Amino acid sequence: MADIINFPDENKRLLESANKKMQNQDYLAAKKDFQQLYQQNPTYTYAKKLVTVLQHLDDYTQALALANEHFNAFINDADGFVRYFHLLLLDTQFLAAHKLLFYEKNQDQFFALKEELTQLENAQSLLADDLKMAKSRHLDSLDKMQEPIAPKDWQELIKGISLPDFLMICQKYLKNAQNPFIPPKLVEELVKDGAREEVIINDKKVDLSELPLPENAEVLDKTIALIEEEVQDNPQLEALIIPEVRAHFALLYPFLPDKKYAADWAQSYILEYKAMFGEDISTRQLDNYAKIQEKKKKIRQIYQKLG
Repeated sequence: MADIINFPDENKRLLESANKKMQNQDYLAAKKDFQQLYQQNPTYTYAKKLVTVLQHLDDYTQALALANEHFNAFINDADGFVRYFHLLLLDTQFLAAHKLLFYEKNQDQFFALKEELTQLENAQSLLADDLKMAKSRHLDSLDKMQEPIAPKDWQELIKGISLPDFLMICQKYLKNAQNPFIPPKLVEELVKDGAREEVIINDKKVDLSELPLPENAEVLDKTIALIEEEVQDNPQLEALIIPEVRAHFALLYPFLPDKKYAADWAQSYILEYKAMFGEDISTRQLDNYAKIQEKKKKIRQIYQKLG
């Protein structure tokens, strides 16, 4: 009786082929096999293999795009985390690398990667005078536009620059910023990156180490909670108010109201929108929130200029 030959299934054959090509440094051929495996079964295991081969091919953009699709898996896998981190460094995304470090739970690993990032940033800064000037000019040109920064311009601004250099450029710009959309975005980025220094905006000192991110601000959570509680029987009203509250607070950042005024801010929106919907709201009621109304008026004018 003839021997029965057990042929490996297609995935196993492809995986063996891809791994062998990787060992032989035939990365283009390995990429083709890993892409086929991933298309058939888009798991983290195959994604990690494909990211590795893309890194060998210096295709950091595609490697990072794929890693982002499996972000949680990468940051919860020790080897995957380090690979993701090194991809960011290879792609000169130093600010993104700072943000990624916040997910590292192992203290020894955190400090080792932090030291690696610091050394690379220090070396990069020594050769970055032209880059810093270009970034500063780019920021000045965006300031004149009086509108939010487009995603492409934002990526151009934050890529390739170290955190110390980015902080220095921001500190210089923020003292005389004219575009109301830029300071909140710069400050938020600095806080996300872990900057702990001070910046000056509108002649006011802002300690970055004490700032929450906009979405984590207690006054915002409290204001929204109060609004939701009072208008819970009117979902249409809630759907109109909440997005505007978020938009207004986004533009006020980092100078958000104190949390003790959350109820006043909530009431100012509720009364205003109820009046718009035909409820009998007296002018005197809104006059109680005159200062808040004036701030909201200025913010609305800024947004209205966008058309």
